[in-house]
Amino acid sequence: MSLVYISAFIALVALVDAQLLNLSSTHPIREALFLNNASAFNNTRDKCVWRPATQNSAACPDQDINFILYAESNRELVDLRETDWLRQSSWNSTKENVIIIHGYAGGDDTLPIAVLRDAYINNGNYNVWMLDWGPLCQPPCYAAAVHNMRAVAKCAGEFLTLMRSSGMSPSRTVCVGHSLGAHICGLISHHVLFRLHRIIGLDPARPLVPVQARLSPGDAAAVHALHTNAGHYGEMGRSGHVDFCINGGKTQPYCQATENESLCSHVWAICYMAESLHGELTRKAEPCSRRCPSGSRPGHRIGIPIPMGQSTPLTTSGSYCVHDERPPYCPSHPGAPGDKRCCIT
Repeated sequence: MSLVYISAFIALVALVDAQLLNLSSTHPIREALFLNNASAFNNTRDKCVWRPATQNSAACPDQDINFILYAESNRELVDLRETDWLRQSSWNSTKENVIIIHGYAGGDDTLPIAVLRDAYINNGNYNVWMLDWGPLCQPPCYAAAVHNMRAVAKCAGEFLTLMRSSGMSPSRTVCVGHSLGAHICGLISHHVLFRLHRIIGLDPARPLVPVQARLSPGDAAAVHALHTNAGHYGEMGRSGHVDFCINGGKTQPYCQATENESLCSHVWAICYMAESLHGELTRKAEPCSRRCPSGSRPGHRIGIPIPMGQSTPLTTSGSYCVHDERPPYCPSHPGAPGDKRCCIT
């Protein structure tokens, strides 16, 4: 991803409208999250979309929560009112299923999540499902987005239940979520009567997320988390059976020259995951201390390295560290595997 893209994405996440917020743009991310300005939050909360959080009051289908299938070169919007929808779609029962959930300020066709969506589509071995909850998580309504996670998870649970009754096996389905989307993957477990097979959390979000809503090892048979900005935009503690600490897990070295080092680090978890879909690019991680350590190679323990991302063994547990200063999934030369949107120039 170029510096131009980074600036554009930061502007998207912050979306600081001076007329609306009446704020300076000195710290746009902090202002967008209302982490340091309670009065600004109070002035805008009525303009945000808030969905009921209780099990009985959240209604599905919801016009602001869409499920989209990418299969056999088709893009199809799921109709949850059609009980036989799956059998009439382009869904391929011989392929694995991946449900991708974006985070704050995202949508089906927005960056950075589109990088991961396209990587799965181009891989060709997956029915790719996108959960688009964009209208419920747009800036400057971060607090509302956190609140809306439960309503989104409830609808996702109903979606999975319907697909399961139509023939889609949970044992061949993985939920991959970035930031707030990682926690939504975990919250789905509260709304289904079967056990989720696998969750991959890409730098699960930290700000304002209550403990009971955070991704945890109990949310699926296998829960894996990639940490790239732990302690800032990303969660600091243990999130899964396997926690990958990338370059210490807190900030990424190739983000140091960017406008916002923490946000850049948080976003690039998506590129690491996309990279893991190419076997020759998959990075190996070594065992390390339980939490993401600081420095170059602290807490290193002797053990067998494992692949990080899509190919991580489901029976593995513990913390693993990756140390590599190269931006992930950036093509090394024209025609090389990767995505130019993951390059820093």
